[in-house]
Amino acid sequence: MIRSSIVMWRRELGLRVRPARKSNMRRLSYEWLAGLREIVIDPVRCLLAYEEFRLKEFERDRDGTWVDEIPDGNGHSIDAVRYAMMDDVLCGAWGASR
Repeated sequence: MIRSSIVMWRRELGLRVRPARKSNMRRLSYEWLAGLREIVIDPVRCLLAYEEFRLKEFERDRDGTWVDEIPDGNGHSIDAVRYAMMDDVLCGAWGASR
């Protein structure tokens, strides 16, 4: 279904779209975003994205200690940004290991 939608968007709407490169690199892409100097989001025009980025944080255990796990859910805007930037994330990750 996704591929047929992409073909339709290209053909009928003239959009330059392609499938996202998710690459099972959730943690790496979150760390890449966290390493950016700043992420600018207009809080008026993009309120939901602004709130998602502002409120996203690591989970805590019962004692209130930070757990090294990124909670899943309530992150559609963040996921869209991660998918859109995946080529840069992968270049940065591979460039650092060379």
